[in-house]
Amino acid sequence: MKKQVTGEDAAAESPDLRRAWFAPASDSGWQLDSAHARKVLYAGCLLALLAVAGWFARQGLLRAEAFRLSAHAEWLTVEGGGSRDLSEVAALFEPDQGQSLASVDIAERRRQVLSIPWVEEARVAKIWPDRVRVFVRERVPLALVPIAGGEAVRMIAADGVLLPYHSEYGEGLPVLTGIDAGMDLQARRVRAEFFSAVMDACRVRRFSESVSEVNVADLENAVVLAKHDGRLVRLELGHEHLRHRVEIFLDGVDSWRSALGPVKSANLRLEGQIPVVLDLTRSSKP
Repeated sequence: MKKQVTGEDAAAESPDLRRAWFAPASDSGWQLDSAHARKVLYAGCLLALLAVAGWFARQGLLRAEAFRLSAHAEWLTVEGGGSRDLSEVAALFEPDQGQSLASVDIAERRRQVLSIPWVEEARVAKIWPDRVRVFVRERVPLALVPIAGGEAVRMIAADGVLLPYHSEYGEGLPVLTGIDAGMDLQARRVRAEFFSAVMDACRVRRFSESVSEVNVADLENAVVLAKHDGRLVRLELGHEHLRHRVEIFLDGVDSWRSALGPVKSANLRLEGQIPVVLDLTRSSKP
């Protein structure tokens, strides 16, 4: 008697299906044959081999004498900074001396260099086989800043960063007031930009050379103290049309003095009229 073969039996005896590997049951019902599984396995092994090879290559670089930052060679070059003493920058790289160039973390070293207040920008590069080159750009101080609520005079850069006072860089700078110890960087930056705009306006007829102080406490009204004809004059310039208002003062001050007497202060913010305060305590000549 012949055995009747059912559909399930035929499927079970199928050579193709016996060689197939089925994925765990899922809604999609997909399956992965053994050839594809082997490809995935080979790819994983290759990646592992590459990772191991990379590790050994790095270890070789770390140990190779050709890449060592020798204490007997000038392996570090620091450029830029104007007349600044660059030893503060060089000191940050002292832990790298004697190490392999491959182990130097230039991103971290750049971050450390940028933490120095007078450094505005920095580039750090590896020069193979055994050199490190650093370029720094310094912040240029705009003015002296007596900090309200602080104890010492500082200097301020265009981006609002406060710098330690240094006589070599602070000589001849005007004074910027209106900044207190509690101001954040953004508030200082806005005032430094306002100060720069005022000084730019005062460059007409080289008047900026006579400016001794600019107060920017009120961002709607810059107050300038400047020496004119031997006298200290206080000018209220507002916050717009600054150059035009400086020119109005320079065009009219001599006639005001001739008609009224020596000028102590002038409010240049009003259109069509200029309130002037006279210096009645002094003669018309310096």
